[in-house]
Order: sequence, then structure tokens, then C-alpha cells
Amino acid sequence: MQQRRILLFTGNGKGKSTAAFGMLARALGHGMRAAVIQFVKSDDAVGEQLFFSALEGVNWTQFGKGFLPRDRNSPAMEAHRAAAREGLEAALAALASLECDFVLLDEVCFALGQGLIPLEPLLAALRSAEDGKIVVMTGRNAPEALIAAADTVTEMTLVKHGYEQGIAAQKGVEN
Repeated sequence: MQQRRILLFTGNGKGKSTAAFGMLARALGHGMRAAVIQFVKSDDAVGEQLFFSALEGVNWTQFGKGFLPRDRNSPAMEAHRAAAREGLEAALAALASLECDFVLLDEVCFALGQGLIPLEPLLAALRSAEDGKIVVMTGRNAPEALIAAADTVTEMTLVKHGYEQGIAAQKGVEN
């Protein structure tokens, strides 16, 4: 049995989720069963979801309401918090499941950083995950405790982005 692995892709650069989905493809190629749990995101028409959710062995769920209100004290924030809490429950279940070899927690760092979910239950679940489980987490502003819990951390650094040049989001690149 291989050891448990915890990988984290964070930073302000593009490519955190893209790297995680590349790992998902690798895991599926080895016959692993996967859970993809997306926090904050709500668009079910992006390329990675259209592709991976149609594959056998992938359980894909979104727990997001999209962009957060600018006013974090807005009553609308409660819907975002409730969705993220549901996502956390799904994440904890996937981390504990013997039926799941690979768990991708997309944008979990963003959800933590925005105060949508608490950190400690996630840390406890990571500590108790079975050997052989692969956990991949993404999002900006990863908390130090999550960085410490991971065995591999990559920080994506923005050097240049097409948005800065007026290039709109494009299928196959951003969505």
C-alpha cells in the first residue's frame, strides 16, 4: 500500500485547477476512483466538468453560488456559506471513504480564505485519511496550516495574463 499524499496548488497565477485536473487524468488512467468537490464555482458548462463528470469512476459535485458579493456582510453571503458547508461535508465524506482513491478539492483554499468554511475539520480529515489516498487541493491564499499539512505545495506565480491585454475568457483555455 502506498502512503497518503496531500498536494496543494496555490498562488495568484493561472493554472492551479488545470494542474489538479491533469493529476485527475493521471489517476483515472491508473483505474483510481475519484471525487471532485468544487467550492464557490457554479458553472456546470466548463470543459473540465463536461469531460470528467461523464467518465466512469468520477463523482463530480459543485458547492458554489458563483462570485461572492463585494460586501462580505451582505445577507446574500449566507447562501455562499451554506453551499460551502455542504461542500465541506462532502469533502469530509470523500476523505473518509474507502471507495474513493483520489479527492480533488477545487477552490477549497479560496473558501477557507473567505471564511466560508472552518479549517480544523478539514485538517482533521486530512490527518486521518487512509494510506493510498491522494488529496489535491487548489485555490489562492492557502492558509499556513494547510501548507504545513501538505507534502507537496506549488505556488503559481502570475507573470502575464491575457486578461490584462483585453483577451476574453476562451473555451479550452479558461473554461
